[in-house]
Amino acid sequence: MDNSLGIVVYGASSAEIDSRYYDFAREVGREIARRGYRLVNGGGRAGLMGASIEGALEAGGEVTGVLPDFMIERGWNHPELHEMISTASMHERKATMARLSRGAIALPGGVGTLDELFEIITWRQLGLYKGNVVIANAFGFYDLLLEHLRHTDSEHFMRAADLWQVAVSPEEAVEMAIARSEFCLDGEKY
Repeated sequence: MDNSLGIVVYGASSAEIDSRYYDFAREVGREIARRGYRLVNGGGRAGLMGASIEGALEAGGEVTGVLPDFMIERGWNHPELHEMISTASMHERKATMARLSRGAIALPGGVGTLDELFEIITWRQLGLYKGNVVIANAFGFYDLLLEHLRHTDSEHFMRAADLWQVAVSPEEAVEMAIARSEFCLDGEKY
């Protein structure tokens, strides 16, 4: 198994989230590390981003954080990243995380997480990203979004087949992210 590419995890940076979401995110990080993959994310110290990093570190895993320069200047980065990659923009951040990953998991989050999720789904639809995209529907968080996506599909605004999968547990999310993943195409196309 080629584990040279990591698993990118998108998630909230808010610090005011119910603890069950933190536990879920931490377990995703642990599971990625247990499977021998590097966790790749936005490298933030707070919220579910920070919790997934903590989980990976607790399980002996490696973590790459990708942050725009302005976030590093503000000290938003997690202090224990094995590798920190700085970017000039948010777009470059998303492209870098995709290029370093063989699969993507979207934990619960706000508009930043949704932006990352929809961009990676769009890249998958266009054939620019070959990794699996997993929506981690922890505690039904994404139920309304999934209902909207089904509606969008039924009204023929998109064809949802094979663009994403839905997981309800951390183990299932990681398994789906690594299953039948191929590779990411040239990041220059993002």
